[in-house]
Amino acid sequence: MTSRRTLLTGLALLPAVARAAATPDYDVVVIGSGLAGLRAAVAARDAGARRVVILEKGPLVGGHSLYSSGTLSAVAPWRSHTGNFTDSVALFVKDALTIGGGTGDVARLAAIAQGSAAELDWLESLGVFFGEPFTAASGLNPRCFTMPGNLAGRSYTIAAAGAVSAHGIPIHMNTRVTALTPRVNDWLITTVGTTDPSGTTDVISAESVVIATGGYTANVPLRCLADPRLTYDIRTTANPRGTVWDGADGDGLTLAKGAGARITTGAGVQTIPYWGGRLLDYAGADIYLTDEGERFIDETRPWNEITDAILALPDRHCWVVTDAKSFKGGTLGLKLINHVVTKSASVEAMARGMNIPEGTLTKTLKDYNQAVLNGLDPKTGKTQFAQTIDEPPFYWGRETIYVHTTLDGIDTDAKSRVLTDKSVPIPGLFACGETVGGIFGRERMSGGALMNCLVMGRIAGENAANHTRG
Repeated sequence: MTSRRTLLTGLALLPAVARAAATPDYDVVVIGSGLAGLRAAVAARDAGARRVVILEKGPLVGGHSLYSSGTLSAVAPWRSHTGNFTDSVALFVKDALTIGGGTGDVARLAAIAQGSAAELDWLESLGVFFGEPFTAASGLNPRCFTMPGNLAGRSYTIAAAGAVSAHGIPIHMNTRVTALTPRVNDWLITTVGTTDPSGTTDVISAESVVIATGGYTANVPLRCLADPRLTYDIRTTANPRGTVWDGADGDGLTLAKGAGARITTGAGVQTIPYWGGRLLDYAGADIYLTDEGERFIDETRPWNEITDAILALPDRHCWVVTDAKSFKGGTLGLKLINHVVTKSASVEAMARGMNIPEGTLTKTLKDYNQAVLNGLDPKTGKTQFAQTIDEPPFYWGRETIYVHTTLDGIDTDAKSRVLTDKSVPIPGLFACGETVGGIFGRERMSGGALMNCLVMGRIAGENAANHTRG
């Protein structure tokens, strides 16, 4: 009996036109099992694609979505019980462009905004629930939602993976795609098993392909091309302690480029000071200090400005301080147990732990609290305050920069179609999630990454299914 591998190898040796006459193995192949890939696969199935499969090179489903704090930016003002903020698609786009330095893509930002509320509804239909909207760090308005608890991104991923399973969509783990070859009416997808010591390749075919492989934050040489400061000693938010598998090596860009796609440039890499001593996912309730106990930045500024300020410090680290009044994130317990964050009963004890003169730290806090009462910090120009920092116990820890998101990647249109250098869609090739570039500009608004995965993942899946029927 002829084996599947032998049959496919034989097909690969036939001329392209002849091979294209055979029925493809799949309607839609999705590469990557992060939130974008999972959403694309479900959407493709819902849109009528019968034979859908997900190929995942790693040992875990979920990609970076697993490790996300789970903030989702959405235009859904009716979800707020306070009703004091009127949001709109236009305002979402305006805020995203402001944060991104005016270099984002209006069409795709508008598509994300328009589809955002429906994705909250979709997650809720899978058992996810959300709290009140809030203004997140690197955000301008209270349109961010999250599921209460520790690392809500994990909850979203588990829910989406459950939907994939309920739709009967298989996920082939430890399967790396090494090449995409266009044919007349479909695509050849070459794969290799990452746990196969022989390196034996396999070839399958599909009418449509969705690339959802994530960014390249773990690829140090590649990210250093965007920012030479992001050397090997700076870790990623998905792997802050260097203890987990991180597959964000940018292989989706290589696949797309080999298939004729354009790769965007100029936006670079987003970094955040978030996985160390910082406990809050909103602005105005913590302060950053140098080793000498002095504030050096308006802590509500966009992440790229905070990155520049921290990287300019002698050892590229700072202290982050908050108090008992602030609302801590879900990582508090873990950070206390692992001694990433310390709880001190007094300013004196905190100063001693930081090796900062008590008088210096006392003056810094006094000056800051007076600025809060005045509504203006003359030292940094800060005007956004949530509270004073004066109620013990105090929480403090060492913070640095972590590589969080890549903002350049595969170029697509608002239909998630992959584009050539001449802005022409490549038939049957789609991309979504962090592997796509040029959406947000030089900085991404808070909650935009996961909502991008959900909305553009759905759009990619739907259009991939429509292409197979077309």
